[in-house]
Order: sequence, then C-alpha cells, then structure tokens
Amino acid sequence: MVLKCLGSSSSGNCYILRSLLSDEVLIIEAGISMAEVKKALKFKISNIKGCVVSHAHNDHAKYIREFLKCGIKVLALPDVFARQGITSPFCKEIEPIHGYKVGGFKILPLSVVHDVPCVGFIIEHEEMGKLVFITDTMMLEYKLPKLNHIMLEANYADKILQYNIDNGIVPASMRDRLLHSHMELQTTKEILRANDLSSVNEVILLHLSGNNSDAEQFQREAQETSGKPVYIAKSGMEINLNKEPY
Repeated sequence: MVLKCLGSSSSGNCYILRSLLSDEVLIIEAGISMAEVKKALKFKISNIKGCVVSHAHNDHAKYIREFLKCGIKVLALPDVFARQGITSPFCKEIEPIHGYKVGGFKILPLSVVHDVPCVGFIIEHEEMGKLVFITDTMMLEYKLPKLNHIMLEANYADKILQYNIDNGIVPASMRDRLLHSHMELQTTKEILRANDLSSVNEVILLHLSGNNSDAEQFQREAQETSGKPVYIAKSGMEINLNKEPY
C-alpha cells in the first residue's frame, strides 16, 4: 500500500491510499481539487473505490461535488452533506462506531472533538493492516486497537502559540479556538504513550499549523515518545505502508 499526501494544512487536506496489488484506491479528505487527484493517479480514477471525509470545513470537504460528479462514492457524516446542500446517489451518510466496506477497505468512523461534527477513521486493508487517521480534534477519548500505522494531528505547540500571541504574530483569540478544536503537541504525545505501539510501523503527523508549529521539533519529540519512525505529512510526501515491520 502506498500513501500519497496531496495536502495537510488549512490550505487543503487530501491523502491517497493505493494498493500495490489490486491498484484500488481510497481517498481520505476532499480538500484538494479533483484535477490534482487525477494528476496524482495518472488519470486512472476508475480505480477509486471511495472517499471518506472527516467533517464539513472547506479544507477537508471543499471539493466533494467534484468527486461526486466523477461518480466517486463519498462517505461522510450527514452534517457534511447538509452544510453544502449536497444530494447525490453517490453520497453515503455514515455514523460513528458503524463499520463500512469500500472495495477491500474496511472503515470504522470514530467521533472526535472539534467545533463541528467530526470523525476520525480506523481503516483496514489486508495489504496494510490497520491504520488510524485522526485530525481536527482537541483530544481522543478512545483506547485504540492494535495498529500498524498512525496518522495523527499535531497542530500546534502551546509555547510557540504563546510566543506568537505575545509578539502580535497571531491574535489572542486564536488560543481559545485552538484549545477547543485542534490537537496540541503534548496531547499528541500523550495519545502515543497511552496506546500499544508494538505493531506500529510509523507515525505520520498531520495538519501542522503554519505559524504555531515547528516540523523538526514535532518530528523529534514524537519519535522520542513513540520509538517509531515519524514523518510530517506535506504535499508530495509518498511512503509505503507495509503490513509487516520494515
């Protein structure tokens, strides 16, 4: 299984999972245009089995209509379709803690804490094992099952945020919004400590803030905490998600 990141920021989020054996594709998030998705897949879009969307904010859901026009099934909370006024036979409304199957992918949505209804996903495929995808949340209430791959938000560091507020780089009002909607680095590390990482091959940090993060620091601290290779998701990143350890 290959993971390709087309975007992981407030400018747009989209990740492609492509099987190396069957060539089937699952897309996570619809915050990047269909034109970019087509380029990334060398225009082989008939292999796309579906797209899962975590919540209604534009950096995750802006291009849902483009996906639907291409006949791609989109799985999302009812709130996502309602906010965009979308109806289509390719819309699949989902519920947390209900399982869904898209091609060879098994998908379990998990409720997370954001400022709109939002879910993360446990995604399973025989080629990669179990992957968890958690973004745009202030916390994670679940003890996760044994995983092979972790994709986890590390949006900001409190010390960097406070420095930016003190120096007028970002408004003080940003603190309250971030506290209730995005994951701070220490929370990310606590989640890594709290879960069994014995079968985890790598950790991929998602959705780093442009102003309030430090990619090298975040990567270093997450690697020290997890004892696993850590990658920072950014446009163009491509890695193999093997089921077995490297």
